[in-house]
Amino acid sequence: MTGPAIARQRSAAIGKRGIKAVIEVAFFALMSCIMAIGAASGAAASEAEAGQRSPVAIKIFVSSRTDVCYDSGDIAAIKRLAKLEQETINEQGGIAGRRLNLEFLDDARDATRTVANVRAAVSDPETLAMIGLGNVERAKKVFEQVGPDIKASAIPFLSSIMINSIFADYPNVYTTRASQDDERMPVVIQFVKQKGATRPAFVGIKDATFSILIAEGLKAGLGATTPLVADHRLVLKDDKLDPAEIAAAVASLKQKNPDIVFLSTGGNRNPAIMKEMMAAGFTPPLFIGGRIDDLPREISGAYPSDIYQIAWDRLPEVYNDRLRQRITRSDPAKWIFEGRRIPEAPGWKSGECKPRDSELDPDPLSDDNLRAIGNGSQVADMVRLVAAAARTTTPPTDVAKLRAQVLDELKTTYETGRGTFPGSFDNWSFRPTTRAAARVPFIVQLAHGRGRTQLAPVQFVRLKNEALRPVDTLYLDIDLLRAFRIDDNEKSFFAEFNLAMHDDGKDTSIDKIEFSNAFLNPQTNDRQVTSRILNAGGKSDAYPDDMKIYHVSGRFMFEPRLASYPFDMQRFSIDIRPKSSDAPFIVQPPPQSLRDRDVIADGWEPKEQYVGYDEDFVATIDAKSHDQSVVPFYKASFVWMMARQTTDYFLRVVVPLGFILIVAYLSIFIPRTQFEAIVTIQVTALLSAVALYLALPKIDADTTTLSDRIFLFTYMSVSVMIGISIMRINRHIAARKWMRTLLLNIHIVAIPVMGLLMALYVHRASLAGE
Repeated sequence: MTGPAIARQRSAAIGKRGIKAVIEVAFFALMSCIMAIGAASGAAASEAEAGQRSPVAIKIFVSSRTDVCYDSGDIAAIKRLAKLEQETINEQGGIAGRRLNLEFLDDARDATRTVANVRAAVSDPETLAMIGLGNVERAKKVFEQVGPDIKASAIPFLSSIMINSIFADYPNVYTTRASQDDERMPVVIQFVKQKGATRPAFVGIKDATFSILIAEGLKAGLGATTPLVADHRLVLKDDKLDPAEIAAAVASLKQKNPDIVFLSTGGNRNPAIMKEMMAAGFTPPLFIGGRIDDLPREISGAYPSDIYQIAWDRLPEVYNDRLRQRITRSDPAKWIFEGRRIPEAPGWKSGECKPRDSELDPDPLSDDNLRAIGNGSQVADMVRLVAAAARTTTPPTDVAKLRAQVLDELKTTYETGRGTFPGSFDNWSFRPTTRAAARVPFIVQLAHGRGRTQLAPVQFVRLKNEALRPVDTLYLDIDLLRAFRIDDNEKSFFAEFNLAMHDDGKDTSIDKIEFSNAFLNPQTNDRQVTSRILNAGGKSDAYPDDMKIYHVSGRFMFEPRLASYPFDMQRFSIDIRPKSSDAPFIVQPPPQSLRDRDVIADGWEPKEQYVGYDEDFVATIDAKSHDQSVVPFYKASFVWMMARQTTDYFLRVVVPLGFILIVAYLSIFIPRTQFEAIVTIQVTALLSAVALYLALPKIDADTTTLSDRIFLFTYMSVSVMIGISIMRINRHIAARKWMRTLLLNIHIVAIPVMGLLMALYVHRASLAGE
């Protein structure tokens, strides 16, 4: 039975039995406390059981740095998010009845310390798994010096190494990065072919491992039919490029006239080459290593051709929806990791570091902070994955057997195409041959003159036979006009909106879209959505050219979280995904700053809007062959965060309850000889509060709402007043003046103080919902 149902039972009893119900309310409060203590005791018992055996450890490798002006926030995010997973695991009994300890080993970007950290982790007999290590050069030294020990230990090692050849001979080493050979280069090759480029060129860093791999990957993938017309490897001197060598390379490129140039010189060196290309009047399309957003605006904005990049996350104008929901539903300040000033950074002495505006509030959704959260969430997911793998069936208690069990799960349950681990932030599976995470990258484009990055018109997805399939990018926007008939109990709302999509002549239409959170009509087995065409595309005098525009209305589902009701903020979304797996698409919305923010919502106030993406999957098991498989697909959510309007609640609930408490409070000043009048007033106040609760619309919440807590506080306060009134006329208490004085002071002083604290609590809750 839910909390509100119990409260209604208590309320009915109060209406029938008067003062006797006070005992029942007190009993209900007492039982609630006992249940809470019992739950806490249960969690403590689980932790105690896990603490009876020696703990197991997961070693996490991190790399701090003090040479930059401000902290990137990576390590802070890794530690906090990983520790949250650790706490959850230990509360659930640990792993095989043993507590889980996390140990963070910092190499400070020094290869010698990296080797020492890995050696120490491998030699620890309680090490269950190792996580981290992403730098290519340091990873090479680790496997050169500690490789045999890593292999012999059979410790699951979930690294972040992006070059698979480094750990190819170590069957217990995996990587959370996608395979260079299986993911990145095939997508780049297919993109070049889709663009029709026939004269590609490459510019990289001499002897740099990553440049070598990209250049060789291009040559192997494009083959003899599309050879590189130029391959320049520039020499680094003091981590900088020689301007004369840049000029010579650009002059050579101009002479050979490639139709696309791949730049793999590092994000901080690309601008110098681009600047020289513009000065030479040679500006073909570029495919850069790094992020376009890291290029100086004066360079990227002035470059007259398109610029492309590979992206795995932090896509243009869309958020990881799981991450965004988690940030929204907690204190955003706890999600700010990036931005701490590093006083020892050399740039502060040289003047290169510039102070940031102290008046600007830190933004948890800034690009740099989201990058830190992404790195932290990846480690947290790996901690959770290791725990889940070790707990499979009846886990052994021996560490060596636990290690073997984790590796077995990675090779079977979480093998790409067979199963997926649903992490808190992403889905994870690993390719059996390369032991790399299966993550098909996106191609991001900065079209000349747009000023903002967006997904390129063509993306790719991996098919069951490992082939890459081109997928159209659907440039689409949803403009919510009205949200109405929002029902918390039915968990539904009605929405009316305009849907606009760019028509690229590829037969794009609303018929290919499924509104996945719309209600199903049991009669037609179709979604309860209707649409009509406002513009069919092509040339138009009234509407923008090449735009298909639809007016859509329907009933949609949402998941209310009512712990803060009525001062809550809820997430309302229109979720879309491909209607058929034969016609997949990926959604690219317009820039957030250009989207229409005007929404009419009955009883709600829109606060913010965003577009989120998530990778979902269909898991299947062949009942005959018992073969398991997963079919992944992307879905997009156009989200509006809205706060409930509370004026009506204040007038109907808070104000009446305030007067009820005041009347009950003032009854203490009636002479004790009028005991019946005092108790009558107080009991009437209690019954009035109960009647008010019963008159409110019923909220079918899975937890106690703030509204429930307000009423329970009122019941408790009036019950305490009744108890004080009864004790004051008790002959044993009345004979003792100090006891009468104490009770009087409790009524006169303590109860108003409690009321003020409760009012402050409600006020803060109301501000949190704004």
